[in-house]
Amino acid sequence: MGIWRLPSCRLSDLLGVAAYLALVGGQTDFFGKRSDRRPALGRRITLMWASIEKWAYPEWSYPLFIQHPELTMGFTADFFMRAAGAVEFALAFALMWTPLVRRVGAIMLAAMFVSAVGEFGKIDMIGHSLIIVALAAIHRDDAKQPARLHHSWLLPFGYVASLALFLTAYYVGHAALFGTAIL
Repeated sequence: MGIWRLPSCRLSDLLGVAAYLALVGGQTDFFGKRSDRRPALGRRITLMWASIEKWAYPEWSYPLFIQHPELTMGFTADFFMRAAGAVEFALAFALMWTPLVRRVGAIMLAAMFVSAVGEFGKIDMIGHSLIIVALAAIHRDDAKQPARLHHSWLLPFGYVASLALFLTAYYVGHAALFGTAIL
Protein backbone atom coordinates (compact mmCIF):
# COMPACT_ATOMS: atom_id res chain seq x y z
CA MET A 1 0.00 0.00 0.00
CA GLY A 2 1.54 3.27 -1.11
CA ILE A 3 1.74 6.34 1.04
CA TRP A 4 -0.87 8.15 -1.09
CA ARG A 5 -3.51 5.43 -0.88
CA LEU A 6 -5.72 5.90 2.14
CA PRO A 7 -7.57 2.74 3.18
CA SER A 8 -11.30 2.77 2.43
CA CYS A 9 -11.19 6.22 0.81
CA ARG A 10 -12.70 5.73 -2.62
CA LEU A 11 -13.42 7.87 -5.63
CA SER A 12 -17.18 7.74 -4.98
CA ASP A 13 -16.54 9.19 -1.48
CA LEU A 14 -14.57 12.04 -2.93
CA LEU A 15 -17.12 12.67 -5.70
CA GLY A 16 -20.01 12.63 -3.21
CA VAL A 17 -18.27 15.14 -0.94
CA ALA A 18 -17.26 17.32 -3.92
CA ALA A 19 -20.85 17.38 -5.20
CA TYR A 20 -22.09 18.23 -1.72
CA LEU A 21 -19.65 21.11 -1.33
CA ALA A 22 -20.40 22.45 -4.81
CA LEU A 23 -24.17 22.35 -4.33
CA VAL A 24 -24.13 23.73 -0.79
CA GLY A 25 -21.68 26.47 -1.79
CA GLY A 26 -23.96 27.53 -4.60
CA GLN A 27 -27.08 26.94 -2.47
CA THR A 28 -28.66 24.93 -5.24
CA ASP A 29 -30.37 21.61 -5.45
CA PHE A 30 -29.75 18.77 -7.83
CA PHE A 31 -32.75 17.81 -10.00
CA GLY A 32 -35.07 18.99 -7.22
CA LYS A 33 -33.29 16.98 -4.52
CA ARG A 34 -31.67 18.46 -1.44
CA SER A 35 -27.94 18.99 -1.89
CA ASP A 36 -26.99 17.27 1.36
CA ARG A 37 -27.99 13.88 -0.08
CA ARG A 38 -24.88 13.59 -2.32
CA PRO A 39 -22.45 12.30 0.34
CA ALA A 40 -25.03 9.70 1.32
CA LEU A 41 -25.26 8.47 -2.26
CA GLY A 42 -21.49 8.26 -2.55
CA ARG A 43 -21.32 6.42 0.77
CA ARG A 44 -23.94 3.85 -0.27
CA ILE A 45 -22.20 3.12 -3.55
CA THR A 46 -18.80 2.85 -1.89
CA LEU A 47 -19.95 0.50 0.86
CA MET A 48 -21.89 -1.74 -1.51
CA TRP A 49 -18.88 -1.89 -3.84
CA ALA A 50 -16.52 -2.69 -0.96
CA SER A 51 -18.77 -5.51 0.18
CA ILE A 52 -18.50 -7.10 -3.27
CA GLU A 53 -14.70 -6.86 -2.94
CA LYS A 54 -14.93 -8.85 0.28
CA TRP A 55 -16.59 -11.65 -1.68
CA ALA A 56 -14.42 -11.41 -4.78
CA TYR A 57 -11.08 -11.13 -2.99
CA PRO A 58 -11.34 -12.45 0.58
CA GLU A 59 -7.64 -13.34 0.42
CA TRP A 60 -6.74 -9.64 0.57
CA SER A 61 -7.53 -9.77 4.29
CA TYR A 62 -5.76 -13.05 5.08
CA PRO A 63 -2.42 -11.43 6.03
CA LEU A 64 -4.33 -9.21 8.43
CA PHE A 65 -6.00 -12.26 9.98
CA ILE A 66 -2.62 -13.93 10.44
CA GLN A 67 -1.38 -10.92 12.43
CA HIS A 68 -4.69 -10.43 14.28
CA PRO A 69 -6.49 -13.82 14.42
CA GLU A 70 -9.01 -12.51 16.97
CA LEU A 71 -10.64 -10.42 14.23
CA THR A 72 -12.33 -13.49 12.74
CA MET A 73 -14.08 -14.20 16.08
CA GLY A 74 -13.28 -17.90 15.81
CA PHE A 75 -14.67 -18.36 12.31
CA THR A 76 -12.62 -19.36 9.30
CA ALA A 77 -11.23 -16.40 7.40
CA ASP A 78 -13.21 -17.27 4.27
CA PHE A 79 -16.53 -17.49 6.13
CA PHE A 80 -15.79 -14.31 8.05
CA MET A 81 -15.13 -12.33 4.87
CA ARG A 82 -18.31 -13.61 3.21
CA ALA A 83 -20.34 -12.75 6.31
CA ALA A 84 -18.68 -9.32 6.61
CA GLY A 85 -19.54 -8.60 2.97
CA ALA A 86 -23.17 -9.64 3.53
CA VAL A 87 -23.50 -7.46 6.63
CA GLU A 88 -21.83 -4.49 4.97
CA PHE A 89 -24.01 -4.76 1.86
CA ALA A 90 -27.20 -5.02 3.93
CA LEU A 91 -26.27 -2.02 6.10
CA ALA A 92 -25.32 0.04 3.04
CA PHE A 93 -28.65 -0.87 1.45
CA ALA A 94 -30.39 0.18 4.69
CA LEU A 95 -29.05 3.70 4.10
CA MET A 96 -31.70 4.01 1.35
CA TRP A 97 -34.73 3.17 3.47
CA THR A 98 -36.76 5.19 5.99
CA PRO A 99 -35.11 7.81 8.22
CA LEU A 100 -35.06 5.48 11.24
CA VAL A 101 -33.56 2.54 9.34
CA ARG A 102 -31.10 4.89 7.63
CA ARG A 103 -29.95 6.31 10.97
CA VAL A 104 -29.59 2.90 12.59
CA GLY A 105 -27.60 1.65 9.59
CA ALA A 106 -25.36 4.73 9.73
CA ILE A 107 -24.73 4.26 13.46
CA MET A 108 -23.88 0.57 13.02
CA LEU A 109 -21.54 1.22 10.12
CA ALA A 110 -19.84 4.13 11.89
CA ALA A 111 -19.39 1.96 14.99
CA MET A 112 -17.69 -0.69 12.88
CA PHE A 113 -15.26 1.84 11.39
CA VAL A 114 -14.56 3.60 14.69
CA SER A 115 -13.96 0.28 16.47
CA ALA A 116 -11.18 -0.52 14.00
CA VAL A 117 -9.23 2.54 15.16
CA GLY A 118 -8.43 0.98 18.54
CA GLU A 119 -6.86 -2.02 16.87
CA PHE A 120 -5.10 -0.33 13.96
CA GLY A 121 -4.42 3.22 15.11
CA LYS A 122 -4.19 6.65 13.55
CA ILE A 123 -3.62 5.51 9.97
CA ASP A 124 -6.91 3.65 10.05
CA MET A 125 -8.62 6.72 11.51
CA ILE A 126 -7.29 8.87 8.69
CA GLY A 127 -8.50 6.41 6.07
CA HIS A 128 -11.92 5.98 7.62
CA SER A 129 -12.51 9.61 8.59
CA LEU A 130 -14.29 10.52 5.36
CA ILE A 131 -16.55 7.50 5.73
CA ILE A 132 -17.32 8.33 9.37
CA VAL A 133 -18.09 11.98 8.55
CA ALA A 134 -20.44 10.94 5.74
CA LEU A 135 -22.18 8.45 8.06
CA ALA A 136 -22.52 11.16 10.73
CA ALA A 137 -24.16 13.40 8.11
CA ILE A 138 -26.57 10.60 7.22
CA HIS A 139 -27.36 10.13 10.92
CA ARG A 140 -28.04 13.81 11.54
CA ASP A 141 -30.20 14.18 8.41
CA ASP A 142 -33.49 15.70 9.50
CA ALA A 143 -35.44 15.00 6.32
CA LYS A 144 -39.02 14.21 7.10
CA GLN A 145 -39.53 11.36 4.68
CA PRO A 146 -42.70 9.49 5.60
CA ALA A 147 -42.37 5.73 5.72
CA ARG A 148 -44.32 4.18 2.87
CA LEU A 149 -45.20 0.94 4.55
CA HIS A 150 -47.66 0.01 1.81
CA HIS A 151 -44.60 -0.31 -0.47
CA SER A 152 -42.49 -2.23 2.02
CA TRP A 153 -43.17 -5.50 0.24
CA LEU A 154 -40.93 -4.18 -2.56
CA LEU A 155 -37.90 -4.01 -0.25
CA PRO A 156 -36.68 -7.59 -0.88
CA PHE A 157 -36.94 -7.03 -4.64
CA GLY A 158 -34.97 -3.79 -4.36
CA TYR A 159 -32.32 -5.56 -2.31
CA VAL A 160 -31.99 -8.43 -4.79
CA ALA A 161 -31.92 -6.00 -7.73
CA SER A 162 -29.20 -3.91 -6.03
CA LEU A 163 -27.18 -7.00 -5.24
CA ALA A 164 -27.50 -8.30 -8.79
CA LEU A 165 -26.58 -4.89 -10.22
CA PHE A 166 -23.47 -4.51 -8.08
CA LEU A 167 -22.31 -8.10 -8.60
CA THR A 168 -22.77 -7.77 -12.36
CA ALA A 169 -21.08 -4.36 -12.53
CA TYR A 170 -18.16 -5.54 -10.42
CA TYR A 171 -17.41 -8.77 -12.27
CA VAL A 172 -18.13 -7.46 -15.78
CA GLY A 173 -16.08 -4.31 -15.06
CA HIS A 174 -13.23 -6.39 -13.68
CA ALA A 175 -13.30 -8.68 -16.70
CA ALA A 176 -13.28 -5.69 -19.07
CA LEU A 177 -10.45 -3.89 -17.29
CA PHE A 178 -8.20 -6.85 -16.56
CA GLY A 179 -9.16 -9.38 -19.24
CA THR A 180 -10.24 -12.02 -16.73
CA ALA A 181 -13.13 -14.45 -16.78
CA ILE A 182 -16.38 -13.17 -15.31
CA LEU A 183 -16.77 -16.15 -12.99
